Amino acid sequence: MEENLINDKKLKENISNTVVAVLLDNKLINENDLTDVNVNFGYLFAKADRIAEGLLKISCKGKSFYFAVQDNTIKLLTIGEVQYQETINYMVSNHDCLKETPSIENEKEKNRRIKNNKVLEQFGITTNDKLVSGKNEQNIRIKSVDEICKRAIASLITIQVACDINNGKDIKSDEYKDDFEYIKSLYKKFGVEDSLNSKEKRIIEGTYTDQDPIDMDWAYESYWTLCWALGLVNDITNAAELCDCSMAISFVMNNNSFDEFRSKCKLRSVEEILDMYDLYYKYHWVINDKKVNPSTSADNLNPSNVLERRRALEWLISDVDDWYDLQLNA
Repeated sequence: MEENLINDKKLKENISNTVVAVLLDNKLINENDLTDVNVNFGYLFAKADRIAEGLLKISCKGKSFYFAVQDNTIKLLTIGEVQYQETINYMVSNHDCLKETPSIENEKEKNRRIKNNKVLEQFGITTNDKLVSGKNEQNIRIKSVDEICKRAIASLITIQVACDINNGKDIKSDEYKDDFEYIKSLYKKFGVEDSLNSKEKRIIEGTYTDQDPIDMDWAYESYWTLCWALGLVNDITNAAELCDCSMAISFVMNNNSFDEFRSKCKLRSVEEILDMYDLYYKYHWVINDKKVNPSTSADNLNPSNVLERRRALEWLISDVDDWYDLQLNA
């Protein structure tokens, strides 16, 4: 008997990691592209002999790569979008197990899906009633308040340097020396010298790529999301609205120490964070689907905004330290 495996998160992660490695080995993408990689499974099922079979697409920087999973091997295909969709339709028509997406929801997850689909409908965004994020209270751990506060502060401080770079300042020049000393004093003041991630370290060390400061500028939205999780921001449901940069800066700079900042924070409940995670997972799926299905309505969703907010939400419930190491598939 065949079994639909589309909700087998571990198997999909293993397959995704393998195909990304194939693309890297063949120099079809590079490591700087990894934050823009999106994986979409057309179908995935186990045949009677328990061997998995599937079809998936990797999108990156406007390019698409197609892979088949057959006989315990993964093959890079030379097909296009039309053949990809035709193959999916054919397989669904000929394999009953693919006609329905297996449900792995508990009652809370079901209610979360229904509630968030209503949010999408209110914004005029296409919904996928079968889409589930696969995250629940049993399989996640929210990072501690201290971890989140340090990540937020380190991010905000480094964003200011990235903004200076994007505004044409040479941070290696003597003219920037006093600014740099001030930045370093802020890291020390709030005790976050050891809390920088890979991209932030490159910014501060002056070894950044051309893309790094641009990415760090958008990290304002990741930081804003952490502030929401810490109870400092009321709502981030509307992904078309950008953060208030002045307010974002004041959250940290109006304090004289880490402890003072932390004392103003109250971590939201697991249920609240998972509700928002599920919503942004859906937003991300809509943006990806819009790339191949013009009829999909994404309203005014800002792709970069959605990506950065989802990155922070994913980081909150993961065991990953550097949020740029996360694979943000939807």
